[in-house]
Amino acid sequence: MPETTTANYYFSATTGAFYPAGLQAVYVAAGTWPSDAVAVTDAVFAEYGAGTPPTGKIRGVASDGTPTWVDYVAPVLPLATQAAMALSQAQQTVMAEYILMGTAVPTEWSTYQAALKAIIAGTDTTSTALPAQPTDVMTASTAASTT
Repeated sequence: MPETTTANYYFSATTGAFYPAGLQAVYVAAGTWPSDAVAVTDAVFAEYGAGTPPTGKIRGVASDGTPTWVDYVAPVLPLATQAAMALSQAQQTVMAEYILMGTAVPTEWSTYQAALKAIIAGTDTTSTALPAQPTDVMTASTAASTT
């Protein structure tokens, strides 16, 4: 008589996730059991469900619906989001390096912040990258005066 093996895990290509067989009834009762769930071996789960991905890889789905490692591609933040992050940092720098020290804010920093604000507001529609951050003018002038 052939030996019957019971699957401990299922994999869904639609969700890209594993589901423990022991919780199938709970998922079904909740209406969340994926219709494309297929039984997988413990070895497949150990590698793709519980294992650490190789460097630069994430779990994906092969053309046959099975789990596989695929190249990780970092999401690209929209330019306006990058500008908002840069503006926050620039404002902190200006506050710490100039305003709190009672020193006039150099024009380069004001211009830089204005350019970032234009990207955020959408009035700058031609930029494809952030403007270059000004060098720390205060440090540069201090270094020049000590040489």
